[in-house]
Amino acid sequence: MPLDLSVIITSFNSAATLGVTIESLLKLNINESPCEIIVVDNASLDNSAKIAEGYSQVTLISCPSNLGLARANNIGADRASGSSILFLNPDTMILPGALHILMNFQLDHPDAALLGPKMLGSDGLIHSTARTYPTLLDIILRRTLLGKLPGSQKRLLQHLNPGDTDKPSIVDWLVGAAIWLTPAGRERIGLMSEKYFLYFEDVEWCMRATEAGMGVWFVPEAVIRHESKRESAGGSRKALWLHLRSMVRFFSEYPRAMISKSSTDRKKD
Repeated sequence: MPLDLSVIITSFNSAATLGVTIESLLKLNINESPCEIIVVDNASLDNSAKIAEGYSQVTLISCPSNLGLARANNIGADRASGSSILFLNPDTMILPGALHILMNFQLDHPDAALLGPKMLGSDGLIHSTARTYPTLLDIILRRTLLGKLPGSQKRLLQHLNPGDTDKPSIVDWLVGAAIWLTPAGRERIGLMSEKYFLYFEDVEWCMRATEAGMGVWFVPEAVIRHESKRESAGGSRKALWLHLRSMVRFFSEYPRAMISKSSTDRKKD
């Protein structure tokens, strides 16, 4: 029988990839498939909603306007019937075995709140999934040509790939492209903060889990593919502005994150 798991996919102008994400879930063996798939469409201007509507196994929720990622995800979660919830970007593809691994990890770690799989690009290279808390410099280096400078690469590597990619580990932050909320996590930390329209909603969520004494776990045995082709932010300037605005909100709420040690550094002490 299917897993006690709801999958929430928030789409915005995602017609090019949404079908692949849905079909990767529908192709799974019945014993590792989710009990439901919910697509929340954020008023896409393309055929995203029609694509979701074309699958009888998918529940489509159409938003009247672009409500932001956190709000849309939460709308989907409010409709979910599964005890666990996996939030997916519409440019991901679930590989066989990944959901079983995450479910079993959840059962073996009752204090876990959020779980993240390893993500691979279409070229087979590992994408950054587990990161340290981002700083202003990290964001600027990622969003501008300054990140191409030789000295910047080491800094970005420490931020984007701080830990071991081969074994489960507690991390600061899991990228929200694929993030699993456990039943215990939902009870104790709740859903994403709707103060964030886009960016940092996953960072803030992970911070809340850590402050509640719960685990934020990177689980690399579970593997998915991630194409990184979202249209959520629009152009690069708008994306940078939204990123910086969300960063200011986050550090105003959690100023200690600017000076606290990362999970990797804490393990070295």
